[in-house]
Amino acid sequence: MIMGMWCVGPGAYAAAAVVVGLVGGVVVQEPNGIEDLPPNEIVEKAVDATKSAESLRLKGVATSGADEVRMDLAVSKQGDCKGTISPRENVTAEIIKVGDVAYLKGDEAFWKDRDVDAGGAADLLADQWLKLPAGQEGFGELAEICDADNLLKDVPDPSGPGLTKGKVHDVEGRPAVPVSGKDGDVTGRMDVATEGEPYILRISETGGDEPVDVLMTDYNRPVDAKAPHPDDVLELGDLG
Repeated sequence: MIMGMWCVGPGAYAAAAVVVGLVGGVVVQEPNGIEDLPPNEIVEKAVDATKSAESLRLKGVATSGADEVRMDLAVSKQGDCKGTISPRENVTAEIIKVGDVAYLKGDEAFWKDRDVDAGGAADLLADQWLKLPAGQEGFGELAEICDADNLLKDVPDPSGPGLTKGKVHDVEGRPAVPVSGKDGDVTGRMDVATEGEPYILRISETGGDEPVDVLMTDYNRPVDAKAPHPDDVLELGDLG
């Protein structure tokens, strides 16, 4: 889960895209002038914009204790999601949530890591989708991971001295202004789009025990979450 100066939760940030034209098939967005503002105002406007997002994609890594948690998740305010999460090295699961039903798929190593091995259950579940309807154990945890509103609710409204801004640079092909702040040995950094809406394009934290580096993309893009084919789905009752 993403923790620290800038964010709480398996973290996340986005905002509504403003398309102002097409040139040669490339979306063109107008400069928003945010790089000319004081750093506190940049962050305030970026936080406000991200909280208006209907959906987003988070891709990156956050440290939790001794483990690096890797994620690549598209999530929406409606609670739909699709992607992968790796709670530790060589342990990865796929997640799909559509409405009030979640689906989880991992290999044998994933299920054994979750202490699911009684009666060969880990072998049976390996590479199959486990269906978890609302109210069933495990659904609530996935619902929290998949809810953009939940991820955005604890985005801070920073204030006070100490924030600094840097020069506009490129983040995944988009111009952004970096704003940094320091809390003891920990440095938090937020890269904010300088074109269109002031999306937070990247968030990172260095110098502490739990570094973070997460990209935020695909703002307001519909989440392509569809239930798996029934032949590939198991329910808890199928495990005996």
